[in-house]
Amino acid sequence: MDKAQGIKLGYAAASADVAQMRALLSALIADGDVKRRGTWAYFANKTLAYLDNKAPSPFSIWNLKGNIKLPFAAFSALPQVTCGGAGDCLKWCYSFKSWRYPAPYFRQLVNTLLMATPHGRDVIATATAKLPQDIAIRLYVDGDFADVSQVNFWMEQIAKRPDLSVYGYSKSWRELLAYDGVWPSNYLLNLSNGGNAEHLRDAVAKLPIARGDFLTVDIDSKLAGKYDDKAYKSAVRASAKKAGIDKAFVCAGKCGACTKTGHFCGRSDTRGVAVVIGVH
Repeated sequence: MDKAQGIKLGYAAASADVAQMRALLSALIADGDVKRRGTWAYFANKTLAYLDNKAPSPFSIWNLKGNIKLPFAAFSALPQVTCGGAGDCLKWCYSFKSWRYPAPYFRQLVNTLLMATPHGRDVIATATAKLPQDIAIRLYVDGDFADVSQVNFWMEQIAKRPDLSVYGYSKSWRELLAYDGVWPSNYLLNLSNGGNAEHLRDAVAKLPIARGDFLTVDIDSKLAGKYDDKAYKSAVRASAKKAGIDKAFVCAGKCGACTKTGHFCGRSDTRGVAVVIGVH
């Protein structure tokens, strides 16, 4: 499956167009071997069986295992199709890289569909209520708040679990500003750049949930991703200073080990300090 097919299927899920999803999944199945574990056809077949109520979802809603870069429980949906605030960030969005593998794509696809319907959100709410006590979680590793109703949903779920320490990154600033409920004290928002509503940054930064900016800066492509390299850190600092960012923390690439006192983006005592990461 190529990126264009993945986006088309994603938009069908985001609009809860199950008939369109069935047609696109069936085409994937016809082009592959459903018995070969781990292939696109294999997961497409599993997802189609789920849509037809013939089998349970092949994926858990929350990824509790994490990875070396993100050792926290995490929730994701599909990028672009849920990202109404996306702009230039689509040019470098890391989320699309995970689409090299079928499993991450289909996990995001199912979550996107669930978030698009009241019944699906009930399923997610049940799974969220069952999360382990007192853990750190990242809301939207991939994807974003698609509309204000999704902001309402997540703020309600987070408020119900005050033991959780929840953080995330978002460019859905119109949706966040449209929210008129009470913000939970256990959620911190990092304001990403590259979106299409930069004129709203100051307003979003004043929200009680705002921790600070998380900004990309341009560096030499040979250094991009080399988080432990002194040259990378120097290049990021220099690029940040050139962009007028005087008070900045250089992203270490590994969320669980960026400081000795917890991940920087999820700490309320780091409010007002921009986090910068180098891209090309």
